[in-house]
Amino acid sequence: MRTAMERIGTMELKKTNADTASRSNSRRTGMDIVAAIDLETTGLDEARCEIIDMAIVPLNEDFTVSEEIPEFTSRIKAEHPETAEDAALRINGMNPSDGVPLDVVRRDFATWLRDNGIRRIVPLAHNLGFDMKFLLKTFPETAKVFSHRGRDSMRLALAVNDVYQRERQELMFPSASLAAVKENLGIVGEVNHRAFEDAKDAALVYRRLINLMTLAW
Repeated sequence: MRTAMERIGTMELKKTNADTASRSNSRRTGMDIVAAIDLETTGLDEARCEIIDMAIVPLNEDFTVSEEIPEFTSRIKAEHPETAEDAALRINGMNPSDGVPLDVVRRDFATWLRDNGIRRIVPLAHNLGFDMKFLLKTFPETAKVFSHRGRDSMRLALAVNDVYQRERQELMFPSASLAAVKENLGIVGEVNHRAFEDAKDAALVYRRLINLMTLAW
């Protein structure tokens, strides 16, 4: 695997400025984008818990972070901090009473979509189902904005595990958590449970996994 990782690194360096410009222009004119998303919440139950940190990071066609379209990030003040789960707050280290009101975030998100000419978002996340449950509950008006054909770096890692199990009788990723997958792919840096950084990490993991699968094709 060490050789494969080295080859992945070489592949990632073989990108020209012309290619990047072309991808970015295509994203802008197409009105549809792929974007990495991540949320920090006050707990696991979307019925009573809330989003307190969110990030939507537009990506290029090769899943690198777009330099043409700015990210959307927001620290959201919980409307019901009393429902926050202690375990969740210990993990993300956030005060649910900090941030801006949800109505302001809703307005700012609509403005961001309009100002950047975004019609539809294909979401990419690590454990996409979790994030989408919270997003659609919190922002039901965006149901037509987020595509149902999202990308999930956790599910892709599990698919790679299936291939490894069949071919080598072992798992490449003993754990499918973002931190564990990053470590196994040789990606430096801890998962810090901040939406912006974790969204970028999910995109990087997805890109590395795609490159890994390309090498085996």
